[in-house]
Amino acid sequence: MNALRVVSLFLGYGLIGFGGDYAIGLWAQNVDQAYEDVRVFEYVEVEVAVDVADVAVEVDIEDAFVEVDVEVDVDVAVDPVMVDVRVRHGGSCSYELDRSFTIPVSGANLLVIDAGSGELNVEGRRGMDQIEVAARVCASREEWLDALTLSVEEVGSEILLEAHYPENRESRRGDNTAKIDLTVVISLGMDVDMDDSSGSLSVLGSGSLRVEDSSGSIRISGANGSVYVDDSSGGIEIRDVAGDVDVRDGSGEVDVSDVEGTVRVSDGSGGIDLAEVGQDVILESDGSGSIEVRAVGGDFVVRRDGSGGVRHSDVEGTVEIPEDKCRRRRRGN
Repeated sequence: MNALRVVSLFLGYGLIGFGGDYAIGLWAQNVDQAYEDVRVFEYVEVEVAVDVADVAVEVDIEDAFVEVDVEVDVDVAVDPVMVDVRVRHGGSCSYELDRSFTIPVSGANLLVIDAGSGELNVEGRRGMDQIEVAARVCASREEWLDALTLSVEEVGSEILLEAHYPENRESRRGDNTAKIDLTVVISLGMDVDMDDSSGSLSVLGSGSLRVEDSSGSIRISGANGSVYVDDSSGGIEIRDVAGDVDVRDGSGEVDVSDVEGTVRVSDGSGGIDLAEVGQDVILESDGSGSIEVRAVGGDFVVRRDGSGGVRHSDVEGTVEIPEDKCRRRRRGN
């Protein structure tokens, strides 16, 4: 069975100066066709760095599988460079688009991330003089891919990375998936301020950190500064913090350990486990769930507790717990 397939590539660059939004993209769209019960895919590799017109490749398909390689090797000094590769597959994420680009840091010392739905991972690495961003755009409708975008703006000493979503995601079939999974690599110890609506979140090796999150698990480790977390729902795990930790949580487990400063927690529901704290531990309020505290270098204070027992051990300072809510286990105290 003979058929003709055409793969077309369009490479284009546009740059708005640093201080405005970046809109730089490369689109590579694969066209797939099923022959009886056999599905045919093409894989396209592209190396880019220039302004190129259109490239077209025509392939006369004899077999059930064809591989097409197109290489463009040129030199251009544009930053950031974004690469988009569009893929179609089954499941709730029917269409995907991979994007990656870099952001020059210059004199910026704070990264502000305004993300929406999707996973968000931030990692600090030594020797970085730029910010690397990799994004996987996922949508249940192909026309939403173009609206799922990222913009970058520099304001003073801050860099703002913002995710944008389709204005209308309603669908009669209920297939309204539209999200961006982000992986961001920063210089080790850079301060980060992030706002995330849903999806898991992890931060490793930041400086001071501020997180506002609606839902999804949160994991933080190796912060070289203070950490503030305001979360509606989902488990919170915080490790290895050089400063203070302040957690405001609606529901979900809170697990904090290895903190040099003071730990403050306000929690609606869910267990609380705090250990190896250099200074004070202060529970402003707890609605329900057990509380366990151990190895505290300062005071341990519970200001208001709803339901659930309170256990503590190895507290070097004073202990203040409401008598009617307290269940103590003393070990070395």
